[in-house]
Amino acid sequence: MKPYTRKVANRLVIRWAFGIVCLPAVVAGLGCRSVAVPEDHEPPWDVARAEVIRWQPDDPSFGQDFALEASGLAASAHVLYVPSEKYARLLVIDLKDQARARVRRLVVPKYSELEAVAVIDGGVLLCDEAHATVYEVTLGDGDRSTSDLESEPLVARELLLDGVDVEGDKIGFEGIEVDRDGGTVFLLLERRETDVGGCVSRIYRLRRQGRSLTSDRGPLNVALPDCTWRLTGLAWWGERMIALKTQYPGERYEVVTVDLTTGAALVVLDLTEFLRALEKEGWSNNVEAIAVTGDGALWLVSDNAVTGIIDDPLPPPAESRTLLLRIPPTAAPRE
Repeated sequence: MKPYTRKVANRLVIRWAFGIVCLPAVVAGLGCRSVAVPEDHEPPWDVARAEVIRWQPDDPSFGQDFALEASGLAASAHVLYVPSEKYARLLVIDLKDQARARVRRLVVPKYSELEAVAVIDGGVLLCDEAHATVYEVTLGDGDRSTSDLESEPLVARELLLDGVDVEGDKIGFEGIEVDRDGGTVFLLLERRETDVGGCVSRIYRLRRQGRSLTSDRGPLNVALPDCTWRLTGLAWWGERMIALKTQYPGERYEVVTVDLTTGAALVVLDLTEFLRALEKEGWSNNVEAIAVTGDGALWLVSDNAVTGIIDDPLPPPAESRTLLLRIPPTAAPRE
């Protein structure tokens, strides 16, 4: 599987020339595999035209060759937002400007682990796994210049959680999203053991009240096959909520829709073999976040390091590169 680089619509792109059915790097000993969807349906996104995107950071310490631990992803218009989990940074990636990434400093509590991000009016929400909380960050001020604003750190203000029975831990919040009018916040707990054995992922449906997020109804449980699986990342796909469903050990990666009434999850795209192939090319396949842009494209980002408590101010070089992946919708015209 040989990559080639090209400039597509002002993006610096690394693209793999896969066949539609067989991925050359994974065929040996396996045979050809197709995406696991119902036989009478095409998958909603065309993996054969997937693109690996190289962002261009204004701070080289937060390039994809460094262990920046990108665990969250959100999209607004032509901009992607990617928090660095343990280094108090938010990458603002402009897809119309060759994927240039402004690296914004964040003021958060020490040892925060920023696992997810959602776009709100005037800013973003971030969830912190280590402290089991949610922060609000304001991104713009119409009365001040862009250069002045970008020289200052972004202050994260904590929102109090009411009715959420989660403590800071390594198994914690891994996704956050808001509804269209901003009144409801969906907060994802990746995995929890049940009283009868087995595990579920849990989505808290929270109502914004000033500086608080309040649960006024029970959490939504999403059944998992066993406790090696989890949900991570939430995003809207039209009117449907989607999430990543991943397994470790086992290295399986699926995109699922989640019924917000029943908690039922339906696999709409299986990326397992594709992401295993990319790992062999030096890209981290530990995808933890998901987004859909206005053109219908599916985006994923990977966390490229496993670390404990971090005291260093900047990430070290990584063993594998951070993956930023764009998969166009199947219905999109070919270039």
